[in-house]
Amino acid sequence: MIPSIAEQNIHQVLTQKMSIQSFEQWLYEDGVLESSNPDLYLELISFDYSSENSFYDSFAKYVHFYKFEADRITEYLHSIINKDESCGNAIWVMYELYCDGYGFLGKLGIIYGLCLVDYETSESNHNIDNILDKLYPEIIDDAKNVLNWLEEGKIVFKSQDNGYGVFEYEDLRSETEILQGNA
Repeated sequence: MIPSIAEQNIHQVLTQKMSIQSFEQWLYEDGVLESSNPDLYLELISFDYSSENSFYDSFAKYVHFYKFEADRITEYLHSIINKDESCGNAIWVMYELYCDGYGFLGKLGIIYGLCLVDYETSESNHNIDNILDKLYPEIIDDAKNVLNWLEEGKIVFKSQDNGYGVFEYEDLRSETEILQGNA
């Protein structure tokens, strides 16, 4: 079994949130993997860290990506709530994830995300900031609803992806919450 900190750090490298050099440094400084999974530890210390491209092929098999899906969506939700410089992309991703099968993102995907899809496909010269201004502040409450469902364990990702980066999930929301999230 792989310790959760090791799985998390491998995931961080695979998703480019941690440099491979930082991972290598962590590996040598933290003894948790050496004592709990000596075979994986040996495989990792034997890896040629100058060959960053082959890290995914070598170590993705140790990561259960579904465990990190809620965290990934949470990052997008925080971007929307904080209206940071990436909020437009985050709203767009909500649309894509809804279309890919995450029904709990209905309101964020259809009501808000579709506005950006229309913007991207229109020939007018609308300013993206003007479009975003029309979505706020209403989108914040809807993003906070989804964030609460994730934090409260009402949306639980439970298996590997379908090949398109979408995971099966269990929806434990009440009928009221389900209606609240629908477009």
